[in-house]
Amino acid sequence: MAPKILDEHSLQAREQEIIDAALALIAREGVANVTMDKVVAKVSYSKGTVYKHFTGKEDLLLAIGNQAITIMLDLFFRASQYPGCARERMLLINFSYLFYAILHPALFMSAMCSKSPNVYEKSTIKRVQEQEHLEMKLMGIFFNLIEEAIADKSFTLPPDMDMQQICFANWSLGYGVISLLADEVESCSGRTGLVVERELFNQNNIFLDGLRWGPLSHEKDYKAGLKEALEQVFGEELARMKALGRELNF
Repeated sequence: MAPKILDEHSLQAREQEIIDAALALIAREGVANVTMDKVVAKVSYSKGTVYKHFTGKEDLLLAIGNQAITIMLDLFFRASQYPGCARERMLLINFSYLFYAILHPALFMSAMCSKSPNVYEKSTIKRVQEQEHLEMKLMGIFFNLIEEAIADKSFTLPPDMDMQQICFANWSLGYGVISLLADEVESCSGRTGLVVERELFNQNNIFLDGLRWGPLSHEKDYKAGLKEALEQVFGEELARMKALGRELNF
């Protein structure tokens, strides 16, 4: 009997099922302890079938990384379309990154592993190219905001920095605050009294004020504006967080 030939939709659904099984394992055991054999044991497909989708753990991790970027792209794009000034939308994007970490903790914890050179070397060219394409789109959102702020003279690039460096500094700030303080991911022991959303807001103001990106924090009530923007743009995400017993506390 000839094997059943699946259409593209069915293949994608099967691949997603494998990814979901891997993410469940990552959430429980951590990235380092996940193996392909453990993933195979969690799905209803043979080892050969799983390997038809992923050449190995590295290829699977890169697929997980691509899924993470796809989710972030949706969140960041929606934030970038909010009718506020460029600085308000940059802040909103950074809070959408927090939503991503809270609602997808296993993705947040594992996505960085997909950036390892070892992962790239052992993954398929198609998946590597997909990640490069997704990252270009992600960077484009930030570049557009920076270019808009430069055009309306609310921001001037420092003479020793380019837009990529601004984007990196902004991302590393958000990643650091969330990694150290969010309960949903592994947090540091010296966080007593610190709330991730408060410190994310504070650190963004320190960073953007330091760049002289206007309006400065003493010139505009960014907290009130942020609360209104979050309700308008991310009402669904806020509801999902509330269902998990998690509400923002500024």
